[in-house]
Amino acid sequence: MSRILITGGPTNEYIDEVMKITNMSTGTLSVTLGEYFLNHGDEVCLILNHRVNADHIISKFHSGEKLTFHWVETTDEMMKALEIESRNSYDAVIHAAAVGDYKADFSFLMEDLAEELYETSRKTGGFHSAEDILNLLTNPKCRLDDSSKISSYQANLTVKLGLTPKIIARLREWYPEAKLIGCKLLENVPKEELFDVAAKLCKKNQMDYILANDLADLRSGQPARYLVGKGGYTGVTLETPKNIYDFIIELI
Repeated sequence: MSRILITGGPTNEYIDEVMKITNMSTGTLSVTLGEYFLNHGDEVCLILNHRVNADHIISKFHSGEKLTFHWVETTDEMMKALEIESRNSYDAVIHAAAVGDYKADFSFLMEDLAEELYETSRKTGGFHSAEDILNLLTNPKCRLDDSSKISSYQANLTVKLGLTPKIIARLREWYPEAKLIGCKLLENVPKEELFDVAAKLCKKNQMDYILANDLADLRSGQPARYLVGKGGYTGVTLETPKNIYDFIIELI
């Protein structure tokens, strides 16, 4: 019996109390893999976004000794769940979640920012460098209150984005003995570029393997994942979730 941790679905980042930044991930692969491992008699922990449909696996196995859940919304919540679970020992961590690259730092109206730029320039005799302008743009006084719903019908509503923390960069620290499998999705790039990016990601974050695929392939009905290690493409293409499961079973 093995212990498997799987992340899945998107992360959502709030713009205000109502609006969110998200992506199109469904978490289906993660739930399917979890079911395969449970059918094999393994213990499974799923860390999933709230919108992932896991009703089937919950009704079949129930939440308990063999199956545990963490329901998360944001990147920070997923990181916290992974850190909590690192107190336990896992044979494999499959990081299949589509973690968003960006979060909303703050929102503002363009007319308010234009007025702030104008007034600041008038009072100071003009900006003396591009850095001065950038400092104001990244920390303006005209931020909107995002603790509740931003007023509707704002024609010039603008959201300043910032980077989310990289979960994959922490996995080897948290799970030093586990086999780590991550995912990388690019779009409409040469396969050599896809493999090179995945190999660099694998090496940089001390992953064992990266499952790489192309969004253009997925849209055309080709869901294959290319198995990439630190040295590049292994020559193995995993066509189905069952193929991925079989590979990981052999790996651990």
